[in-house]
Amino acid sequence: MSVTFFADIESESVNMANSNAARVLEVLGFDELAGDADAEDFLGRVLVALALAPVDAGRPSTAEGNFIDCGRTAGYTQRRLDELRELGRATCCSA
Repeated sequence: MSVTFFADIESESVNMANSNAARVLEVLGFDELAGDADAEDFLGRVLVALALAPVDAGRPSTAEGNFIDCGRTAGYTQRRLDELRELGRATCCSA
């Protein structure tokens, strides 16, 4: 399963695995894995998160029975926030 962030403009989206999206949403101050956000509010949250969030140290992969968590590479959250910043800018500036 995955979570996709998308804008109301063609072909602009950022897709992440649920656990990674939950981490990004957490630093953005959102409590849910679904919903809508105003473009300006969203971009503001991304800019604040980039300014305040410490560098993501990552998380090792784990396996328990048939469940495999591929982990998260160091710096993942910042890379995704950069992508979301571009998505937010495209949305705010497309109108």
